[in-house]
Amino acid sequence: MHKLAVAGILALATLLSSTGAESGGAPPRSVSVLYAGSLVTPMEGAIKDELRKSNIDFEGQPGGSKALAHLIAAGLRTPDVFISVDPALVLSLRDKVASATTFAATSLGIGWSQSSRYASLFSDVAAGKRPLEQALETDGLRIGRTDPKLDPKGSYTLEGMRIWLGAGAARRILGDDENAEQIFPEEDLLARVDTGQADVGFFYRTEAMARGYRFIALPGKAALTDRITYTFATLKAAPHPNEARRFAEFILSGDGRAILERAGLSYLNPPQTLRL
Repeated sequence: MHKLAVAGILALATLLSSTGAESGGAPPRSVSVLYAGSLVTPMEGAIKDELRKSNIDFEGQPGGSKALAHLIAAGLRTPDVFISVDPALVLSLRDKVASATTFAATSLGIGWSQSSRYASLFSDVAAGKRPLEQALETDGLRIGRTDPKLDPKGSYTLEGMRIWLGAGAARRILGDDENAEQIFPEEDLLARVDTGQADVGFFYRTEAMARGYRFIALPGKAALTDRITYTFATLKAAPHPNEARRFAEFILSGDGRAILERAGLSYLNPPQTLRL
């Protein structure tokens, strides 16, 4: 075969090979993240989609932060990253944590879907036409909240209601702390409101906004804005340390920050590095 023809064939083969590699030949890299269920909408939506553009496969598991911390402590899960509400949960795992930053805050309140059978009632509350306490005491209203034993939001709900109304009035609305008629898993509560199994729920502002719900913060200090924070922790035994670092940059200062701010998170300036 003529030398020029051979050279041409080799050049074409090289071009096709390099084009194939660029067009998706490399397998996606993974980052495994256990995260507070209040972030499920942006995490499983815009965050996952944006990471996919960088050939990173987001392997997320939402849940109550307390329950997720227990899984890590028991060695039942070894993620790259743990995003928790309540920095104390991260500090309780300090032997397993390489670094941690408290980076954002939110507030506690009542959220509801526009399709809720009580949407007009709570729209009146939002417009200042009716007291929130009175609306929450409506006969037949199905309230959803999370388990205070498994999820910080469940604990914050009890605390915020007692700050606002006092223990007696809070109990009239919530019943027992572990009232089975109101308590749903953290990762299911949004779906229960979506489907009408709960008429309203106690939510963080970020999850209500991300879901397109209407939202009313609990009055004054009861919203616990100075207490409810998110902490980003990278684990020492991270299976994918390089991807964990990239994900940290993405969430703390990159495009992920813009996504979470649009979802209602208020980033701290400056963020707070935890001393482990």
